[in-house]
Amino acid sequence: MTPVSPIARSSSSHSATTRAPMPIRGWATQIGVNPALGQAAMLDVPRDTTAPSGGKINSYHSLHGLPGITDQLERMMGIHIDFAITTNFPGIVGMVDEIGGIDVNVPFEMNDLNDSGALFHPGLQHLTGDQVLRFSRDRHNFANGDITRTNNQGIAILGALATLRAQNPGPAGTMRLVAILARHVRARNMSILDLYRLARLGLSLDPANIKNITIPVASGPGTNLLLGAGAASLFADFRDDGVLQTH
Repeated sequence: MTPVSPIARSSSSHSATTRAPMPIRGWATQIGVNPALGQAAMLDVPRDTTAPSGGKINSYHSLHGLPGITDQLERMMGIHIDFAITTNFPGIVGMVDEIGGIDVNVPFEMNDLNDSGALFHPGLQHLTGDQVLRFSRDRHNFANGDITRTNNQGIAILGALATLRAQNPGPAGTMRLVAILARHVRARNMSILDLYRLARLGLSLDPANIKNITIPVASGPGTNLLLGAGAASLFADFRDDGVLQTH
């Protein structure tokens, strides 16, 4: 089981490699990989979810960095996170553009020109970095807003994996991808060798064997969300082997 926690944050004034605090907007996705089963699971955490220590989960990155939000995710799900990476909006755009764009299966019509800038028809589309960001930020086209948006962010990650697998990169190609990633993220407990090994592991996985699930949430005080019915069983299913059998 290899838990990895990618976290994205917005930043209009800092580069992807800065260590200055970023604004408290963004999302977190917890990824578990079981190499023996050839499967993985992605648990998408809406940004307004209440953290175990109180307050919104996304605020812990700005206040305490990767160690802070990693600690809250570990406590929420009852797991240990081996590796964590973080990026920001320019980082997402840069990564996607440097690999030549990604193929994303847009699930429904999106028309949000006045906010996120999303304008997409349903179906498989090749997106630039800016388009991926627009797709990932749209919440106004959906009745449940941020919940669907959070799931769409997982769809974008799966689209990136499918695109890279189709290129069939060997060791040299994988190192090129690792170099692109390293230019646009900050990592915790990860060396370049770790990034390479995780990249090879990720490329070995068929996206069809990766489940993408937004954790159950319910309305809470103010704009906060509380863990919803089914969250405990979801975390237990994830915790035992890093993948999901009953969800």
